[in-house]
Amino acid sequence: MPRDVRPANLVLVEQSGAKHEIPQSSPGDGKIEAEQVMHDPALHLREVKVVSEHRAIARWKASELGWRRVA
Repeated sequence: MPRDVRPANLVLVEQSGAKHEIPQSSPGDGKIEAEQVMHDPALHLREVKVVSEHRAIARWKASELGWRRVA
């Protein structure tokens, strides 16, 4: 199975609306990193996205019940 080697960005959206983009070597690596940051209680995030070639590959939003995948 060939590995997806397109570069991607992990986009973290804070509760305040501030965005941070973290380069990732592939969308798969971005999804793994996204899972880790969603479970970090020190980060106050409202949305996490993995973007590749200007397209959202995966997107999660925070809710009172935890994280839910929306795309």
